[in-house]
Amino acid sequence: MTDKQLLKKLEKDKDSGLSLIIDLYSGLLYKIAANVILPIGTYEDIEECVSDSFLAFYGEIERLDLEKASIKAYLALITKRKAIDALRRLKASASLTENAETAEGEVTPDFSLDYDRKVLLWGALKSLGEPDTTIITRKYLLGETAADIARTMNMSEGAVQKRIERGRQKLKLELGGVFNG
Repeated sequence: MTDKQLLKKLEKDKDSGLSLIIDLYSGLLYKIAANVILPIGTYEDIEECVSDSFLAFYGEIERLDLEKASIKAYLALITKRKAIDALRRLKASASLTENAETAEGEVTPDFSLDYDRKVLLWGALKSLGEPDTTIITRKYLLGETAADIARTMNMSEGAVQKRIERGRQKLKLELGGVFNG
């Protein structure tokens, strides 16, 4: 379906047109947002960013000029900007929390990862390559079972379990003692 056809569908029926655009581009937008936000953000932050991007796009449909860029390009740009804004908010929030804890002088156990360790972990995850990065992310960050992952990725459950096992071994070797305190 071309961009012009998509816009016509949006003009006729905004709900089904937007639903189609979401189906077509949510994977791309999720990846764009994750690449910006994930070092310090959560998957909820990414989902919020993608939702905000579609909402912003929906609000700007009348100003959309297909001579300048495609729908995909508009969505990608909006998402990149929203993700950068989200990252700024997350960094500001993290520094405020850090300052408040220091000001109180009280030591409380913190099970969240600091920025540097998140960057290391994300880099190590990305170095696994696909589909291992996706499998490990779904298993340990999204809490999906091996059976669910196998079903969505069209793989056998045994293959997914083996990739999880190998991925964990690679991460353990690559990260060494970084997360052992």
